[in-house]
Amino acid sequence: MEIPKELKFVWTKIENKKKVYLGIAATFFVSAISAVVPYIYGRLVDISIKPDSSAKLLLIIIILWALLSLIRDAVDRYSGKFAYEIGMDIFTILQVDVVAHIMNLPLQFHKEKKIGEVSNRINRGIDDLYNLIESTIFSFFPTIITFFVAIIILLFVEWKLTIILLVASIAYVAITFFYTKQVIKWQKKLNQAWDKAFGDRHDAMFNVETVKASTNEKFEYERNKKNFGKASDVFKYYRYIWMQMDKWQSTIFTLSFIIVFGLGVFMLRAGTMTPGKLMMFVGYISLLTAPLSRIADQYRRVKRSLTSFKRVVDYFSIAPEKDFGKTIDVKEIEGNIAFENVGFGYKKGQMTIKNISFEIKSGETVALVGESGVGKTTITNLIGRYFFPQEGKILIDGIDIKKFKLSMLRNNMAVVPQEVLLFNDTIENNIKYGNMKAKEKEIVEAAKAANAREFIEKFPKKYKQIVGERGIKLSTGKKQRIAIARAILRNPKILILDEATSALDSVSEKLVQEALNNLIKNRTTFIIAHRLSTIQHADKIIVLENGKIAEMGKHGELMQNPNGIYRNFWELQTAIEKVK
Repeated sequence: MEIPKELKFVWTKIENKKKVYLGIAATFFVSAISAVVPYIYGRLVDISIKPDSSAKLLLIIIILWALLSLIRDAVDRYSGKFAYEIGMDIFTILQVDVVAHIMNLPLQFHKEKKIGEVSNRINRGIDDLYNLIESTIFSFFPTIITFFVAIIILLFVEWKLTIILLVASIAYVAITFFYTKQVIKWQKKLNQAWDKAFGDRHDAMFNVETVKASTNEKFEYERNKKNFGKASDVFKYYRYIWMQMDKWQSTIFTLSFIIVFGLGVFMLRAGTMTPGKLMMFVGYISLLTAPLSRIADQYRRVKRSLTSFKRVVDYFSIAPEKDFGKTIDVKEIEGNIAFENVGFGYKKGQMTIKNISFEIKSGETVALVGESGVGKTTITNLIGRYFFPQEGKILIDGIDIKKFKLSMLRNNMAVVPQEVLLFNDTIENNIKYGNMKAKEKEIVEAAKAANAREFIEKFPKKYKQIVGERGIKLSTGKKQRIAIARAILRNPKILILDEATSALDSVSEKLVQEALNNLIKNRTTFIIAHRLSTIQHADKIIVLENGKIAEMGKHGELMQNPNGIYRNFWELQTAIEKVK
């Protein structure tokens, strides 16, 4: 039988394999002793009722029984200790490795998946695996050995009654396998239902401001009610199948025990069985019942756990971001950028941008203008190698960006997005995230340059102030300035400003714009523009339409075209501002 790939994967994660071998050996030893104990006390009864039995022999057997039981219990505790230690080691390694792998997956993965669904799948899969290792993996095969050793001993003691037990055991296993297939089938449906429910719930909680602003609390309530109701219905049927299996298993055990014990009583009455053998059979029935019950439970656990964990392992089949073969050893770039006939589409056959060509010199500022969906953000994502062009190539300092180390490329870049999401941590740590090696003095200087120091100093804990989930305790303008301070601390050669002032009031915009002016000095800067008044001094303005460059030039040059797209945008915005 081939070992499941999930277990092979886990095996590669175990650092101390010697501990696993010792744990399994210990459980086998415990199983062997457990299988012998009923035989010992059965023989003890038969010897004790003989008139000429030796008290010394009885004492020796009792002492042997006690010693074996004590040794068995000690080794069992030793095995259990290894089980939970190995389980926790693997739990820790996987929690770290899986998240590290997820973080290294392409941006496309994160755009397509719900973080709540991914997180729920990871947690459930690893939890199930931990439970499997701690309570099952060290006793699954040893339990089978206990069962077969007990059957062999019973065949020598009384084969007729043993055949009845064997038939009952086979029926028990057959029932277990039959229902387990149904259990696993509905386990998959249950996992999918929980993923949907927790995924949507996480989205709603993550975007609670949008929910409240849209007065969609009732919609979210109804959606949660529907999702969790469906998951609940699936769970109820899933448990019903378990109960059906338990019903048949209990019936088989009950009837087999009564039949074997009843026949044993008649055989005892007829003189064809000794009291010790009957007692031995009663002991072995209990011993067989426990292994069979555990075998069934462990089989279900193994199938269920591997099904859940397989969904985690599947993430590892998704290739992470990586460098392309041999890379050029460059520590720093100047920031000259060129697009040569670049084309890209998120979906096959649907190009978002087409035939894009332009050149930007180091230290210049270029603004990207156009309606939503024309490819402005796509262009900046391509520079950071979050996606790769299907046509043409992108050069930095005359070198194809595929030849750079990805870490080096992104270390030379910084992004100030329109919507800043901060960590639920201190202001200091949020700024420091741009450069984890930064000293306190550098953090303060970055905050000052970003016009953030004045509001930071007003907090009771100043730089140690916690900003809340996603920075909810700060206004949009303050979050923007924290993001700018983070970018300043990063000291990038290439800077991307993704509509960084579009959602600000006039006072905040002035402060943020001053901070941005400090930030863009001597850096190659891309500005995704919403308010055209903020890009008048750009060295180059690229106007996009239908994924292509429609116009390109400086503000003054573009304004000279009376029918130009840029001029129309400018005049429309100016008219709107006058009305306001």
